[in-house]
Amino acid sequence: MTDQTHEQGYLSERDIELANALQLAPRASWAELAEVLHAHPTTLSRRWARLVGQGLARMSIAPSSMLMRAIDVAFVELTCENQRVKEVADRLIPDERLMSIQFIAGAGHLLLTVAAAGHSLAGFLLGTLGEIPGVMHYSVRTVTSQVAEASSWNFRALPPAQARALAALHRKSTESAGGTVQLDQTTRTLLRLLSIDGRSSYRELAAGTGIAPLSAARRVNRLISGGYINVRCDVARRGSGRSISAILWGTMALPDIARINGTLFEKVAALRMMSTVTGANNIHIVVWLNNPMDLPAVEQQLLDAVPGLSIDDRRIVLRTFKYNGARLNEDGTFAEVIPMAY
Repeated sequence: MTDQTHEQGYLSERDIELANALQLAPRASWAELAEVLHAHPTTLSRRWARLVGQGLARMSIAPSSMLMRAIDVAFVELTCENQRVKEVADRLIPDERLMSIQFIAGAGHLLLTVAAAGHSLAGFLLGTLGEIPGVMHYSVRTVTSQVAEASSWNFRALPPAQARALAALHRKSTESAGGTVQLDQTTRTLLRLLSIDGRSSYRELAAGTGIAPLSAARRVNRLISGGYINVRCDVARRGSGRSISAILWGTMALPDIARINGTLFEKVAALRMMSTVTGANNIHIVVWLNNPMDLPAVEQQLLDAVPGLSIDDRRIVLRTFKYNGARLNEDGTFAEVIPMAY
């Protein structure tokens, strides 16, 4: 790993390389990571602790295809009274069903990413949103599939040989996890603990659930290998070269969607995720930019890479209040984590 001076409050090149390694092998031990990255395990552990302590990075989880069948995932766009937008956002931050809350430039004010356990989206909309002063209107797009998962995106900051070795480490850690996944109370507690820290040790997970470490390991690896969760490394994006988010809504025919392959992230480096959703525009896309002026070029890359796609609307994210379960400070660094109730 290259050695460059770290600037307080920003990710250095070494930080990005470490984050990249954890994107590819999120639960590998420090010893395993050190062997691939040619560094000392203690050095990696200490560097990661500093990043977490400064709010620059965190490990978390996100629901994958199998878990999404057991919950309601939706994008909800809110229109609020102008003077109460932040008040509404602050009231929603503690809600354990909300993955993200973003202030957007567009017809609406706030874009929520909801993950409602037990198919409880209706209760969230009628009970929670319906009781918040200042909310004037909302529109809902329910996620029906993930075309390109955010957890599959990575910085591509490491040499190809190291990236392949790390991907092999990740496969090795989960390939032997046989058995079925039971979404019982113990598993749901594991999900909550992993939503706080996706690198929690099996001993820590066992202590939090009252099961043996070996049982915790089996359950976690089944969740990963069975397509229930993805463990991911999230970073504060200030200074990372991808500090601006844009939300795009588009339209595609189902046969064209089926033809999209796994090389999409390689073709469009700015792409963060793509989902199919309900509504007049059935495609939801998130791209990361360094400047809003980059958006037209990225849109053209998407149109070239995805035959049959039309882009019908777009929003620039002006501020993110909550991201994948963590409240963000004004400077975009991570503050406290609200455990998700998957």
